[in-house]
Amino acid sequence: LLHDLAQVYVDVSTLIKKTIHKRVEKPIREIGIESEELLKLLEECPTGAESLITRLLHTLTLDARPTVQLVEKARDLYKRKVADIRVLIPILAGLEKSEILEHLPLLIKQQPAVMREVVNRLLGCTQIGKISPVMKSQLTPSEVLIALHSIEDSDEMMKNVMKAISYCFEKDTIYTQEAIGLVLQQLVERQPLPTLFMRTVIQSLNIYPRMMSFTMGILERLVKKQAWLQPKVWQGFVKCCSMTKPQSLVVLLQLPRQQLDSAFQISNDLQDALVEFVTNLPAKQRNGISKQTLKFIENVDKPKAEATTLANPDSSSPSKKVKRRSLPDSEKIEKESV
Repeated sequence: LLHDLAQVYVDVSTLIKKTIHKRVEKPIREIGIESEELLKLLEECPTGAESLITRLLHTLTLDARPTVQLVEKARDLYKRKVADIRVLIPILAGLEKSEILEHLPLLIKQQPAVMREVVNRLLGCTQIGKISPVMKSQLTPSEVLIALHSIEDSDEMMKNVMKAISYCFEKDTIYTQEAIGLVLQQLVERQPLPTLFMRTVIQSLNIYPRMMSFTMGILERLVKKQAWLQPKVWQGFVKCCSMTKPQSLVVLLQLPRQQLDSAFQISNDLQDALVEFVTNLPAKQRNGISKQTLKFIENVDKPKAEATTLANPDSSSPSKKVKRRSLPDSEKIEKESV
């Protein structure tokens, strides 16, 4: 019957195909994941019946882990005949890590609903958020997030990756503060740094405000790694510093003069905050700042001080009494005669 259904499916309208998708769920569960007829259908899949096959596999693997034979047949079908990556989604739990990593960019590139299904399958989550061991892939949650950050592609592709990362963050029972911290510690050691690294740092801090101290450690590590060599990471670094001041001001003082100037150009509020911060520091603490940095900050502050003086000349200089000029004798005589 499965083969007959597949043959009919190829020639019917889209509306009828959707109806078949809905009606086939109960019968295919009764047939079961170890059915020889199902394996034969995967091997002899008619052209045009790929979406039906995907639907059958999806239904069967919601409650049961894909068998080795099923994974082999589905993998072979994709390589040999079906160009649609979605046929691999139901068997993600049976694929090797290397296979998942190879196909991940294409899997994430799918429509939002399909992308969420991919993430759920990788993490072993049902659509309602419960953990399902039968769906769990070979990747740990940390490896999933790290793998997503490892995708470097076009701007359009990176938008898909950002959506996938954000969806991961919604799984707060999996991606706890501690779990995200471990991921960030691994990512910060990458060279080069992932393009989306600072976006994830900021996103993590927004979700878990208690990560402030941890974030300062990340920023200090980025100074040592010369984050300014990667423009997108540098932009994110400065944005994060702006968000986290005054705590981040100590980190800014560790930057070379040229990079500090660059940070001021990107975020004007950092300049005012840092000048005020350094001005109010006790002498002992100011001694810990390099002379070059102190001189640069003083020079940055001078134009503003001079502008204030020019705008309010009376406020910055003592008032002077105007002396009257004494009249010569000739002018006195003329004035008296008048």
